[in-house]
Amino acid sequence: MKKRTRKLLLRKYAVILLLSALSLLYLYLIDLLFGYGINNTSYILNYLLYSAAEKLAATVMLLCLIIPDAIYWIRGSQPGRSAEK
Repeated sequence: MKKRTRKLLLRKYAVILLLSALSLLYLYLIDLLFGYGINNTSYILNYLLYSAAEKLAATVMLLCLIIPDAIYWIRGSQPGRSAEK
């Protein structure tokens, strides 16, 4: 079970990284298409998480994504699904 759980978690984060890379590539290509140049993205990122509340909310959401998976990775098992059967 431990091997299967870790494999699923690795696959999950591999997909997240792939989608993130594709999203950034899309952002750069659209900027180049409309003639803004590559430096426009760094200009936009300055306003992405502007206030402390936005930074806090983003941090909490990221922790809610990572902490349960870290626990499953260490323990090697996920919660039971007996209610679905």
